Amino acid sequence: MTPPLSRRAFLRRGAATAGLVGLIRLRPAVGAVPSATQGWLFLDDDRADLLSAIAERMVFTGDAAMPSFRETRAIEVVDAALWQADDVVQEQLDWLLWAFEYGPPIFDLRWATFRGLDDAGRDGYIRGWAESRFDLRRMGFQALKNLSMLGYYSQDATWAGIHYDGPWTGARGAAAGGEAAAQGER
Repeated sequence: MTPPLSRRAFLRRGAATAGLVGLIRLRPAVGAVPSATQGWLFLDDDRADLLSAIAERMVFTGDAAMPSFRETRAIEVVDAALWQADDVVQEQLDWLLWAFEYGPPIFDLRWATFRGLDDAGRDGYIRGWAESRFDLRRMGFQALKNLSMLGYYSQDATWAGIHYDGPWTGARGAAAGGEAAAQGER
């Protein structure tokens, strides 16, 4: 049983949730996302590689039909979302990525960085963040999970695997036009 929340803890969690909701709502238009050849907006090569390694394990389903995180443009969507975030969020993400990369010796007593762990070690380490007794680690996990999901499931290549046909915008008009054409042929 979890202890009751104090007013201060409630307000802190509410503020953190509001910040995460703000990140979730950022979904840049596909045309607004730069290609990898144009360079990074917020991330650099090292942070993009680390975030991709984290997201790769967070979105892994085991389904061979689903593309891996790195096979999509998901990291570019995450980069664009982070570029739109305010300076405080960007600075906090830098610290979070640093703590996540160099945390295994501290949190799991494993003498490796996150990227130095094998897949099973990475999964266990991520689970440790998700189930931590420390609010800060759990909030960090949620932030990384939200960014991973934002980037990955915004990609058209992932939609078939979750039985999503895409946005309905324009679908009603296209369907009505198709029905009218079919009735005109009769």
